[in-house]
Amino acid sequence: MNITRFDPDLMHLELLGDDERGYDFLDTDTLLELKRYTSDHGVLSVYADLGEGADAALTRYRNRVRALREAHEQDWDHERKQQFDALTEEVAEHLERYFQAPRGKGLALFIAPGRLRVKKGKLDHELLRVFHLPEAPADELHWGNTPALTQLLLQQDEHPPTGVVLFDREHLRFFLYYMGEAAEYSVKLENPEPVPLTRAHNWHGYGTHNHQQWQEEHYRRYLRQAAIAVGKLADKAGWKWLVLASPDGQEAQHLTEALQRPWSERLIGTLTLPLAANLNELRDAVAPVVAEAERKEEQETLDQWITELERPEGRAVAGLADTAEAVQEYRVLHFIADSDFHHAGWQCTDCGSLMADLQASAPESCPYCGSEQLQERADIVGDLALQVINSGGHAEIVREEDNRQRVNRHGRIGGLLRY
Repeated sequence: MNITRFDPDLMHLELLGDDERGYDFLDTDTLLELKRYTSDHGVLSVYADLGEGADAALTRYRNRVRALREAHEQDWDHERKQQFDALTEEVAEHLERYFQAPRGKGLALFIAPGRLRVKKGKLDHELLRVFHLPEAPADELHWGNTPALTQLLLQQDEHPPTGVVLFDREHLRFFLYYMGEAAEYSVKLENPEPVPLTRAHNWHGYGTHNHQQWQEEHYRRYLRQAAIAVGKLADKAGWKWLVLASPDGQEAQHLTEALQRPWSERLIGTLTLPLAANLNELRDAVAPVVAEAERKEEQETLDQWITELERPEGRAVAGLADTAEAVQEYRVLHFIADSDFHHAGWQCTDCGSLMADLQASAPESCPYCGSEQLQERADIVGDLALQVINSGGHAEIVREEDNRQRVNRHGRIGGLLRY
């Protein structure tokens, strides 16, 4: 595609494969779909750290299953126990199959029966979703009417969609780094009139200086056009960060200077890579750049949040009940939570409002519409984070130990407010 004819509105952005590890490109639409899912028959949410091999993962999983079943021994009838046993055994079989062809360092699995009866030892499914993760999650097992999504949000938060532009004086290639993996977009752009600087070395005598000036002006025009194309593609693809790479690091710096806002502000690094770099080479080079950008952003967000909390009438909130109320009023711009903080809550089935506090019992009615039809949510922290994301905000699920301690001193959850 000629760079001067580039029109992102007429282009379908197709990703061409990830590498052999095959992590899942988990997007916000998928998370929102899971957030909306409910089942009166129950949903089993499983997170498994697979880094120590099949035997260790299965042993830890079966221990968690046993503890969860014992906790509900008095609450469930025979049919529900039979259902739970069938579900958990099917997950165990899936874990065993996984280790025959492992993908990723962790696994998230959500499974729900379509009916209460077990048929010939098999269970019909209303939901079965499996995600292979680039980072090992904390081992967890949840049972409720809705999926527990906080750890999926953590993975998405730490591996955001990042655009990578690999270019030289003649070509531009576009990549996506996301969820610890890399893929290439089907579109490629070319300089319509490539003039390598090396051609200047073939000129001697009168006119050499003018020819070099002409080359430089042509190159600057190419950079301006490339920068505009990068910005348009980045907006269409929804990248959070931008990384530039070129065979000559100096060329990456030249395109950096040509970028327009806001992408000049979202550029997090420049790399030296050959134009023919494969997905593995690109992924391994980009991963530490993104990790450092996320670390800095988390630190800056926490600093700002604590400053606002300490300021009279600051634009910040802390604690489960106050945060839930602010989220429901669409006032939270940056949601913040400890990665190990999990809590049940409630959702009004009439108006969809989310409610939560540290009490174990549901409120008598919805404070927003007055309805008494409240449904328990297994993981209100994940629900609140997703609602903030869906309203145009951001979520910071904090895992670094020092930052977790800072969050825990303020109720383990909170947010920076729009107003």
